[in-house]
Amino acid sequence: MPNPQRPGSDRYRQNRPQNDYTWQEGWARPEPPRRPAGQPNRRPPLTPEQQRALARRARERRRRRRRTFALGTAGGILLLSAVITLLLPRSVTGEPAPVEQPETGTAQLVAPLPYGGADQAEGSGSSAATLNWGSVGPVQQTEDTGYTYTAMPAAPAALPEFGRVDTTWFADAAFLGDSLTAGFCESEYDIDVGGALICGYEGVSPNTIVNRTTAKNPDRGEEVAMDVLAAAQPAKLYILIGTNALVQTGNDESFLNYYGRMLDELRTALPNTALYVQSILTATQETVNDDAPGLAPDRLATINAAIQGLCAERGCYFLDLNAEFSDDSGYLLTDYAQPDGVHLTVSGYNKWVSYLCTHVPYNKNNPYQAGSTYYLSDDVKELLADLP
Repeated sequence: MPNPQRPGSDRYRQNRPQNDYTWQEGWARPEPPRRPAGQPNRRPPLTPEQQRALARRARERRRRRRRTFALGTAGGILLLSAVITLLLPRSVTGEPAPVEQPETGTAQLVAPLPYGGADQAEGSGSSAATLNWGSVGPVQQTEDTGYTYTAMPAAPAALPEFGRVDTTWFADAAFLGDSLTAGFCESEYDIDVGGALICGYEGVSPNTIVNRTTAKNPDRGEEVAMDVLAAAQPAKLYILIGTNALVQTGNDESFLNYYGRMLDELRTALPNTALYVQSILTATQETVNDDAPGLAPDRLATINAAIQGLCAERGCYFLDLNAEFSDDSGYLLTDYAQPDGVHLTVSGYNKWVSYLCTHVPYNKNNPYQAGSTYYLSDDVKELLADLP
């Protein structure tokens, strides 16, 4: 009776791979199964002992390479040192240079050698004294010989140019002066000075401020300048005053006395305010010759120099504004002067503000304009916020 076959047994036998046989010595021997093409030969996994042995050999190789590199580096340094030593002059290496002996006979030395002594002087046929090199070089100062002091570099007489700030610099400032300063007021030329307090009054002089005389401001009317400034306590005060008192000649001493008293009283009333004193402007040549001889360049040069001295004594900044508006002869430039030869045009006020924006004491927190020498972006300011 035939054996029943399981379902799918034929398919199983058909799909099973068939082995190839080879005849060896009368026997049919199956060939080993072939590895599919493209499949790499895989090594059997290493035992832990083999892995540790491989790691030890790798460490030994690294140690040998490091030792070889260290020895090579040391040898290279020694070789380079030897070459440099050979190339250096003897004066550097400390090796004494051979002294050349002068030839005897008719040849004579022009001068004795330093520390040559009497023998060399006699041998040279000259009676010149031996040089004393011990007196050459720096000598320590003592109380007996006196001390020499070197002065510190002198501070600039006038505030120099430091970059350029924008008009927000004047947001906490005030301006004090006569009708020239009054031109900044809104009811006059309305010049942009960042919202600064304008204390400009027509016809005033330093004695007006000292005596607390009532004066008229174009925007606010009658007031006492010192009271307005004391109430405001600005961080900066720009002063340009004195033109009215100097139109005529002959009162220089009185004017300077009042000017000094004005600075003293302003310093007392505004202890935390930085004072910026501007030099008094000259008039045009025609006006000086006709109506204002006291505003001549030679006289104002003396007055402004005296004001500069008052500023140095009191720690005030001095701004040489007159130099910015003077021509080659020292008179007020007609390009910026009104017909009266004393007051300024709108372009003159713009030039004035531009000058003030470029003459500011340096501080990293100043509102420098973009592109200015000391301009810092907001990101850089944050990085420097902790620095003094």
